Amino acid sequence: MERIQFGQFLFDTGSYELTCEGEVIVLDPRTVSLLLFLLDNPKRIITRDELQTVIWQGVIVTDNAINKLVANLRKTLNDDPKSPQYIQTVPKQGYRFIAEASVLKGVKSHLDTDQKSVKSNYVVKGLASLLICLLAVVLVMLNSRASSELNYNENNVLTRVMGAKRSLVVAPSGESVSFLNDTRGKGNTLWVKRLNDQYDDVGTQVASGAYYIDALVAQTSTHLIFTGYQEEQCGWFKVPFAEGTRTLAAGKAQRLGCNKLVSHQFTYDTRQDVIWLLGHPKQHEHQNTLYKVDFTTGLEPINVTLPKGWQFISLDLKADCCELLLIAHNSQGISQFFTFDTTSHTLTALGRTHQQIEFGIWGHESDQVIVVSASKPTQLQSINVQKGSERTLASLTDRICCELARHPNNKDYVYSTYDKNIDLNWRLTGFELDNSNGNERLPAFANKQIGIYFTSNRAGGNHIYFQAPAQRAAQVIMMDEHMRLRELAVSPDDKLLLVNHNNHQLWIVDSERKNVLHQTSLDGYGFAQSWINNTLFAVTVKQKTSRSVRVYNRQLQLVAELPPSWMRIMPDRANREVIYVYNQDKNVYRFTLADLLNGQMQKGVQLGEVDHFHQGIVEDSVLYASDHIEAELTLYKLNDRHLQFLSQNPFDGYYGFDVKDGQLIYASTRMFSSDLYTTQAR
Repeated sequence: MERIQFGQFLFDTGSYELTCEGEVIVLDPRTVSLLLFLLDNPKRIITRDELQTVIWQGVIVTDNAINKLVANLRKTLNDDPKSPQYIQTVPKQGYRFIAEASVLKGVKSHLDTDQKSVKSNYVVKGLASLLICLLAVVLVMLNSRASSELNYNENNVLTRVMGAKRSLVVAPSGESVSFLNDTRGKGNTLWVKRLNDQYDDVGTQVASGAYYIDALVAQTSTHLIFTGYQEEQCGWFKVPFAEGTRTLAAGKAQRLGCNKLVSHQFTYDTRQDVIWLLGHPKQHEHQNTLYKVDFTTGLEPINVTLPKGWQFISLDLKADCCELLLIAHNSQGISQFFTFDTTSHTLTALGRTHQQIEFGIWGHESDQVIVVSASKPTQLQSINVQKGSERTLASLTDRICCELARHPNNKDYVYSTYDKNIDLNWRLTGFELDNSNGNERLPAFANKQIGIYFTSNRAGGNHIYFQAPAQRAAQVIMMDEHMRLRELAVSPDDKLLLVNHNNHQLWIVDSERKNVLHQTSLDGYGFAQSWINNTLFAVTVKQKTSRSVRVYNRQLQLVAELPPSWMRIMPDRANREVIYVYNQDKNVYRFTLADLLNGQMQKGVQLGEVDHFHQGIVEDSVLYASDHIEAELTLYKLNDRHLQFLSQNPFDGYYGFDVKDGQLIYASTRMFSSDLYTTQAR
């Protein structure tokens, strides 16, 4: 056993006890392991790989997990990373323990003090305790009418393993949480993490057996309920599941309608043994409908009508009750709470909030809804839907996202975070991209000047920026907080920006005056927008199973509409009198602009078939076609009468790409991780 002195701290390697001027500092096991390793390797650069091997025993964890562990130790040591006394960050290499440390001999621990000191300490502590008790009594008397609300100042991280945590469900006993871990390229894996085991921040993987799990729905005391596939057949499944399960066994299945439905949110009714879900038919516009899945009778749509412009986005079932929470929002950034009686099928409106909430659940208290703040996505909020009052339950540096669950202890909540860094990628001499630690996406080249437009949440909301060579990115216009920018296109003269808001609204932005000129709502789901010339632009609108390609002018007046068989317009940026159009049979045709506007579709020249089409740009008779499923970019030469294949390469441009003079810029995920947390109410 040794006692190591560094700075004002003393660390006992036998008892793993850290003291500072006689005061004991409690450390969790991983922090102890990190401190020990640093003390054993002073003045040496320690890589992240070493820390992963030593601290996590080789289990792959996120960089975020390592960052947080080091940050926690720094906080304990009151060490400033900008001017460190103990732990120095070595950029792109790792960490180094820089303090002078020495092994002390014959040093008594705080337990080996003489009796006089002990007696004196007892007297002091006794008097202090008495004063504290008296003060507490006085405070209670003075605040007899004070609120008895729980204190939610603390949070506990549950997982540090690599991957995106999705579909969390908490066991009724409160002993564990089950979740899907989505590791890029490896698909979903099922994991179980014990909620009260603070020594394990990884959890246990469960083999899914014959199933591929898309989403977890619920966990009962005896079963796990999920949606996914068995033997390539889509279904909702209810399989035996209990503590210690290592492989999922065969169970009850309901396959009716699953293959034809896109499901977004689920909740399970234990009393009726049914699943309630929000979803819509495949190939339809993304307009959610309420459905019920009965394991005996199958899938049943529930007729619930909302006013025009509103759509359901979240649902949850009140614990041990028959009351659904339904949340709807509109394009103006307002969310409306509803209750739906699952017995009488009665929909009742509750309160509203001026936030565009994406998901929420019932709270433990009556009339309480738990949501992630839309304006501050790092906060977990409680909203009283009757009074309209709000309260923050959790506040983190990471964004809170997508998964919420009530803890069976009737006071806490389990939730997930995500840390996604989407960067622009481009290599051009003399132009360094101004990537921040936010999400930079939807890049678009300027046409008349050198520079790029893009959207970013670096200022909190999703705003539009412009960057010129040798300059920092400058904000073009600050969009409303609730706006979700889906597409961005720049007019050929750079004066106008066409913005797609949440796939249901089009905005024309003056890039010079930095204001919104015009806006309109679409009667469907808009995508595939492009400027034809300085006056006209095209957008594809999806309505249920049909699609229509429309041409608008800069005042947002409809100029032309193509027959339903046509899917998207792609003007040639080097010759805007030539237009290429993609149809539902996956063929590319060439038109003149005059023939297209006059509806002379029979004059088009068929060039050939392009499969797996997601995004497409034409420049100088070359088609750049991306496929988000296979993550590939394929180039074709558009000749007079046929397509000529040029090349195909891996391509991670899911978040948008653009082409200018053969240069390609695209937005891709540089890093993505997420963790599970639980509140710790007191």
